Amino acid sequence: MFRSVVAALLIPLLAAPVTHAQAASSKTESKPAETQPADAPVQQAEEPPMDMDFDLLESSTAAEAPVAVDPKLEKAIARRRTMLSIHQGLGIAMAVTLAATVVVGQLNFDDRYRGYGDTGKYRNWHTGLVVGSSSLFAGTGLLGLLAPTPFEKKLRWDTITFHKIFMSLATAGMLSQVLLGRLTEAREGKLSQVDTVRAHQVLGYATLGAVTAGALMIVF
Repeated sequence: MFRSVVAALLIPLLAAPVTHAQAASSKTESKPAETQPADAPVQQAEEPPMDMDFDLLESSTAAEAPVAVDPKLEKAIARRRTMLSIHQGLGIAMAVTLAATVVVGQLNFDDRYRGYGDTGKYRNWHTGLVVGSSSLFAGTGLLGLLAPTPFEKKLRWDTITFHKIFMSLATAGMLSQVLLGRLTEAREGKLSQVDTVRAHQVLGYATLGAVTAGALMIVF
């Protein structure tokens, strides 16, 4: 009898419904984990904004330091440039005048010594061209020699050096031409005058060749 009464009291307690807390706990455990869609954007951690305050032209001590300019050096360079420009222009005029002198000299030689009548029609032209070409040659050479040299130059076998060599030979030829011309006039009427004139003629062509070679050294 007593056992039946205890069983009747315990059975309802054992069969009582679970509490709300237990039900909520079971629902949480049974609920599947939520997943994000495949195409959902991935959120990245925010980065601090880039500092746009920078200088494109970085300052340096060498760039900021003023360059010292020597007024005397600048003046010498400008003077040299001017003198060499005039030297070049006079050189071209001299070469053309010298070529005309040689041509007219050849005509004068033929007129006097090769039986063309010795008319003397080329004599004054030849004399005038000799004076003109000699003056231009002297002026051109002086401009080249007196032009200042601001920078020290070492001897190099370049076109400028060969130009100077050929023009030195031409200078010797011009001086010899003047002396032979005077000697030819002094031997007027003598048989030896023909030999002097021929030497004068050959030396004239050699001088023109040296001037031409010197000019080509500058052009090329």
